[in-house]
Amino acid sequence: MRPSGRVPNDSWRRRSGRAFAALFAFGLIGVATLPFVIIALLRTTPLPGAPGEWPLTAQVLVVMVNPILYLAAGAALGLRFAPRVGLRSLVAEWGWGSPGSTRDELKSAVVPAVASGVALGLLTAWIDTLTSPMLGRAWAEASAKFGAHEDTGFGALLSGLFYGGITEEIMLRWGVMSLLVWLMLRATGRRTDRSRSPRVLGAIVVAALVFGASHLGAVRALLPLTPALVIRTILLNAIGGVVFGWWFWRRHLEAAMLAHAGAHVGLACASLLGAA
Repeated sequence: MRPSGRVPNDSWRRRSGRAFAALFAFGLIGVATLPFVIIALLRTTPLPGAPGEWPLTAQVLVVMVNPILYLAAGAALGLRFAPRVGLRSLVAEWGWGSPGSTRDELKSAVVPAVASGVALGLLTAWIDTLTSPMLGRAWAEASAKFGAHEDTGFGALLSGLFYGGITEEIMLRWGVMSLLVWLMLRATGRRTDRSRSPRVLGAIVVAALVFGASHLGAVRALLPLTPALVIRTILLNAIGGVVFGWWFWRRHLEAAMLAHAGAHVGLACASLLGAA
């Protein structure tokens, strides 16, 4: 992260550029998996306003523009605000050229973060099963239509592991949550306080709600939003957002990524058990 003391501006800019490039390139791995899900969505609901003669490839590329822009914004926001409030990314520190004990810190987080994510995925699937009948026949039919594509299951898992696990964490936790923590701590004059303050926890919750709301676009592509569907989408995803935010706060961004990826493993396991 940004070193203390006086550092020449050109040196700081070069190191910041490397850290941004490392985070952005890492996030692009997730973006590259988006077509698996986008294609299934577009086959279910074509891109609004797209001319009928647009090839599917062109529609996919158009849909992928916004995630790339959001990724760049999240990487930049986090680089500016996360170091100021004591939030960390091992990838960013590697880009800065000060990796420290990166490997050991990552290894120590793998098992507990992934395990918590798998448990979260199983819990989310159970809650989803309980609440789905409340959403009516339209939701059941839309879900079945989307899942009818033979590549949807594999594509959803792949995208969940990499786009959800990496890219969304750079956007929402590294970018949005870091900014919110900085704003809340600055408002009280406690810019670097990493204790269990209500302000930091509040930032985790707000970022989690933003995370939940960010999934409404994909749901809206399947069918019109209703109040029940909006509440269900936001809350189910926000539960995960709180868990991922906690890992980011207590360890580092990569722990949040591992927990997020683990949640999609849990969801996949729940789906397989349900199918069995």
